[in-house]
Amino acid sequence: MSRLLQIILGLIGLIVVLVLAAVIIIPLVVDPNDYRDQIAQAVEEETGRSFEIEGEISLSVFPWLGLEVGRIRLGNPPGFGDGPFAEISSAGVGAKLMPLVLSRRLEVSTLRLDGLRLNLVQLADGANNWEDLGEGSTTDSGLPETDDRGGTLQLERVGGLRLTDAVVRYEDRKAGSVIEAAIPNLSTGELAPGKAFPLDAEAAVRIDDGAMTVMTKLGAQVQFAADFGTVAIRELALTGEIEADGGSQSFSLRAPDVRVVVEGPKVEVSGLELEFEVSGPEVPAGRQSGRLAAPRLSADLGAETLAVPELTVEVAGVRASGDLAGTRIVAAPAFTGAIAVQEFSPRALLERLGEAAPETADAAVLGRASLGARYSADAEQVQLAELRILLDDTTLSGTGSIGAGEVTRIRAALALDAIDLDRYLPPAAEDAAEPPPGEDVELAFDWLRGIDLDATVKAGRLIVNGLTLTDLDARAVARDGVLTLQPFGAALYGGQVRGTARLDARQSPATFSLEQSLSALQMLPFVQDLAGFDRLTGIAQLGAKLTTTASSTAGLMSGLNGELSFDVADGALKGVNLWYEIQRANALARGRPAPQRTSADTEFRQLKGTAVIRDGLVVNQDLVGGLPFLGLTGRGEINLVESALDYRLNATVIREAVDEATGERSELAGASLPLRLSGSLDSPSVSVDIGGLARGRLEQEALQRLGVDPEEGKTTEDELKERARDKARGLLDRLRRDD
Repeated sequence: MSRLLQIILGLIGLIVVLVLAAVIIIPLVVDPNDYRDQIAQAVEEETGRSFEIEGEISLSVFPWLGLEVGRIRLGNPPGFGDGPFAEISSAGVGAKLMPLVLSRRLEVSTLRLDGLRLNLVQLADGANNWEDLGEGSTTDSGLPETDDRGGTLQLERVGGLRLTDAVVRYEDRKAGSVIEAAIPNLSTGELAPGKAFPLDAEAAVRIDDGAMTVMTKLGAQVQFAADFGTVAIRELALTGEIEADGGSQSFSLRAPDVRVVVEGPKVEVSGLELEFEVSGPEVPAGRQSGRLAAPRLSADLGAETLAVPELTVEVAGVRASGDLAGTRIVAAPAFTGAIAVQEFSPRALLERLGEAAPETADAAVLGRASLGARYSADAEQVQLAELRILLDDTTLSGTGSIGAGEVTRIRAALALDAIDLDRYLPPAAEDAAEPPPGEDVELAFDWLRGIDLDATVKAGRLIVNGLTLTDLDARAVARDGVLTLQPFGAALYGGQVRGTARLDARQSPATFSLEQSLSALQMLPFVQDLAGFDRLTGIAQLGAKLTTTASSTAGLMSGLNGELSFDVADGALKGVNLWYEIQRANALARGRPAPQRTSADTEFRQLKGTAVIRDGLVVNQDLVGGLPFLGLTGRGEINLVESALDYRLNATVIREAVDEATGERSELAGASLPLRLSGSLDSPSVSVDIGGLARGRLEQEALQRLGVDPEEGKTTEDELKERARDKARGLLDRLRRDD
């Protein structure tokens, strides 16, 4: 036994002597710099790129088998210039010798990398300078595979990683953009399977030569499983500052516990919960915070798929949830899913964003809103289906899509149940006798040339400017700078409105045109809601063909041109009795007391005519009306710019006219009476020409002596002309008979 022990101790001593001899002799005998050319040649053969070792190579043996190397440079592939692809100022790594020799356990020191310069370039045709680096690699690592005897190297630990003064530059020549990340420091603690280690890093990212700069600092606790298939990240904290356009914003991002599982090309992330905060002068209200949570996320890079079955985002007090599924996430990303924005208060949101809520006629509006939809999106367009938007007591539903490109392509089919737009307008001034004139706003429609729109809108009930429209149906089409609203139809106060509208912005100023018809309109509720005027009744047929060209809102009315037609039947003008006013004027002219008024209104069987509009001036030459005891004709003008009117009317009293004072046939029967309608559109006035009335009375008496009695609806002038024509025809007939 003692003999065996002596042999074992002798062998151990021999091994120790050999190891010590190797430690002393190898550095003296072997100079790794002698192998520079062979190393460079081997790298060039493997990569197809130039490789240079400019710095010194030093080798250490005990207690670490270590390698230190100076400056090295790896070139670019052909077509990417003569500059280096990668360059390192110095690097060093070591492995503990005794565990490696005695038990084949690999304990690596801290891997040090100084002065890394990595230049990534993607050409306009899509080729890049890094994709060929993996083409010569094989699955054979050069190490013997594991066998039952455990004869392979076993990685026990890595002392850590230290990266200093590194710069990674990415240039996309197709997009014309450059991103440069400077990493002054990146370090880790000891790297060992199953053991957590700290990760600390700093970086400054410059985009497009400083157009935007992002400075960040990262800290986290990282732990790899024994098989390196699972990574746990705890206490993640990312802070930084963004500088752009002369301003800056700071941000912070925190994640308490995230777990990542990697199986080949498949990655699963669980427990993702990020809290973020942004601050700066450009941030609404100076500071905003939020939260993003995804209990499970999975990606398969081989199949190019992504799945996030549950996703929650909360920003400025608004909470949204949904899901996401992605396909072709590397080659051509496309995503589908659903989104739901929980009910929130738009007014409260504006306050949280540092904006004052608008003053509205109804202070209760903008109190609640929500949104829900299914979506699909890719590089070409975003589509929405099952869209449902709630605003206060209004619901909007439908589908839509927006396509990207030189011209934005918009398609939509929307349905609105009911909305009162007047509730959202500014409140009316309480102390203003008249509304102040509106601000003259410049009209610019350059945006119209950049959209391709086709949208249909249906609304059950719409209130705007006091008017109530029901069953609205409209289609808007915009192409090449022309917007057309056709058809446009709605039920309006018992009637139907139909027509088209067009905005042509191909030239400046833009041109507006409108062609509209309105049938069976109930005048009383219409004018009452439109202008608060409750004194006009009847059933109306209206038509309009209008155009206007203007560069500002002030010119819309002054540039208005076109034609109008109107026909109102079975109506009344309340508060004005035209027949009474005529009798009263006649009584005053004869020095008699005014008669008693039996009615406060003027009824009419029909009131119709046409009008021409030129530069905001409405000219009506053929007004015709049928009233009790009166036939009405006239002509006049309405100035839309100054809101004034001036009408000259002629009222012919029919033979059956009754004097309201006596109940007998009126002495004005057959008379032609001049009237004038003037004043503002808001408050018109009616006057009877007393002098004309007296002249008409004298004229009537003279005609009666001559035996001339104008028929109902005819003026005296018309009757005399007709009598003259009759006498002329009779004279011609006698002359013919005499011949």
